[in-house]
Amino acid sequence: MHRSLRGRLLAAFAIVIALSLFLSASGFVLLLREQQVDSAEQRIGLLVAPLTQRAGNMELNGWPRELMREDLEQVAGYYDIRILLLDNVQRVVIDTDVANSMLGERLDLPAATPTPEPQEDGRPAGSMSSFHTVRTNAGGEDLYLFTTAAERVIPTWPPWTPQMQLVIAVPAGDVTSAWAALLPRLSVAGLSAAVVAVVAATLLASRITKPIAQMTRASEAMARGDLQQRIDDAGSDEVGALASAFNQMSAQVARSNRAMRDLLANVSHELKTPLTSIQGFSQAMVDGMADDREQSREMAAVIHDEAERIRALVDDLLYLSEIESGTLQLNLDAVDVDAVVSDTARRFRYLAEQQDIEIRLAPAAGEIRADGRRLEQVLANLVDNAIRYAPAGTEVLLRTYLIGDDAAIEVHNGGGAIAPDHLPHVFDRFYQVDPSRSDDRHSGLGLAIVHELVQAHEGQAVVESSTDSGTVFTVRLPVAGPASDRPRRRLRAREQAPREPGQASRSPGRYSA
Repeated sequence: MHRSLRGRLLAAFAIVIALSLFLSASGFVLLLREQQVDSAEQRIGLLVAPLTQRAGNMELNGWPRELMREDLEQVAGYYDIRILLLDNVQRVVIDTDVANSMLGERLDLPAATPTPEPQEDGRPAGSMSSFHTVRTNAGGEDLYLFTTAAERVIPTWPPWTPQMQLVIAVPAGDVTSAWAALLPRLSVAGLSAAVVAVVAATLLASRITKPIAQMTRASEAMARGDLQQRIDDAGSDEVGALASAFNQMSAQVARSNRAMRDLLANVSHELKTPLTSIQGFSQAMVDGMADDREQSREMAAVIHDEAERIRALVDDLLYLSEIESGTLQLNLDAVDVDAVVSDTARRFRYLAEQQDIEIRLAPAAGEIRADGRRLEQVLANLVDNAIRYAPAGTEVLLRTYLIGDDAAIEVHNGGGAIAPDHLPHVFDRFYQVDPSRSDDRHSGLGLAIVHELVQAHEGQAVVESSTDSGTVFTVRLPVAGPASDRPRRRLRAREQAPREPGQASRSPGRYSA
């Protein structure tokens, strides 16, 4: 029936409001009913004493019963009551209701008590009610009968007591249903409260469902390919938290999609050159364009080198994918960081000498728990990168030291500073700070692999660069090793956290540091 969430909320609110109003009104009427009955009795009972005094004065003055009846009929019509006058044996001698007259009927009423003596200060004695109330069936009607509670003595000398007793008769329904007069006002108040509650419920339902409707529209837009979606998440309640989570998810999906497009574009670009070479030289060999055997061998060598380049690129991509998917196993053991740094320096010393670069060591870290082979890969990529961008005649410094519970490895070169707008991207896949300094041996994945391997060890990789001090890559690894032998997959989101100038983020997210 109610297909939308808003409709179901409104229906639920309406049921709750109606039930609340019904229970409140019922309780209020029950509490008010007795009070209204008592109030009606008091209002009628207070007429007994003065009317009894009036009838006594008429009896004292010798009024004939006909005149007394006419007088009492006028009073009864004014107050909209029925007046009975009883003789000394409680037989009805006057009845102001001619249509249903009870003349001659005898009523069984409680006897009046003697009037108590007044107190010394002249105030009436006691606090008893001035009238009696009896509910009885008389003349075929359910009536409330009101009589005086004490004998009335006419202040004459000698004192004289009236012989007739005045009774006010009221249909029981007029007393017991006195509370019904409040029902119209209660209904108006209830209706007003219901209108206000419905308006408030509508506004509340709209406030609850608005973010959900926004999320629905945003999700549909994302399904159509528009991934740049954001909704209002200003609320601090569960709906606001849901909206905030949706915005984070949307941003992550957009980043992942952008990263996937960038990856495809980069891989396509990296594969285009070697494939072009392979296609060109292989076609030349098929067409018999080689003049001699030596030229054919050269063409085949070019094809082999380009194929090797493609294989290395594919291997690096698969290796990165294995790290990020969490399937890479770390073989943790005690590793002498200083020895690994020394071995890496020895491996690259020949390459450094060819470019007139000196490798200098400053080891002071000792042993940590890590995967030695993966640590060698990290250092090899960092040292290779440092030598490639170091100017001739300078040095590359490899420094290790302990800082708190971590071991730090610094690779420093004195080359030109990396521009601040490049720093956040140095650990991105295929990113080249200076493409002109790249060569066929480097695919642009080395630093991305460094970053992922360091994170697999639950460490941190950062870069700092300035014109005065050059560029320093710092790797910090926990001495005790990662918390588990199986690296956890970490989604890096550089865009979510601000970073200091000259420092790469270690936050989880897209292929970045």
